[in-house]
Amino acid sequence: MRHDRAYLADIIEACQHIGSFVSGRDLADLDSDVLLRSGIFHQLAVIGEAASRISTELRDRHPELAWRQISGMRNYIAHAYFSLDLRIVWETATMDVPNLRITVLRLSDAEFGHDDVIQ
Repeated sequence: MRHDRAYLADIIEACQHIGSFVSGRDLADLDSDVLLRSGIFHQLAVIGEAASRISTELRDRHPELAWRQISGMRNYIAHAYFSLDLRIVWETATMDVPNLRITVLRLSDAEFGHDDVIQ
């Protein structure tokens, strides 16, 4: 069984991937580039899946994160991909994900220390 530390590391890593995917890109690229879109969708799904596997105890200690909404994004991508609004996906990737990365880095450091977390 994986530990919360590993799921937090998965979230941080997926956030970093999304950051590298969107660097120097814009919404028009998301609309026209199927690889960019697929990459972002996949990493958002990874984030949502990892968030859904975080223990209830850790989630309860850190209500500053919208765990349900983060997990819900994965479900939306997996089951309602045909109705995704690319503007919302772009805002999520370029605004919410960087903030999520910082918050999860702090949370992971507070819970487990700095040693094993991806920077």
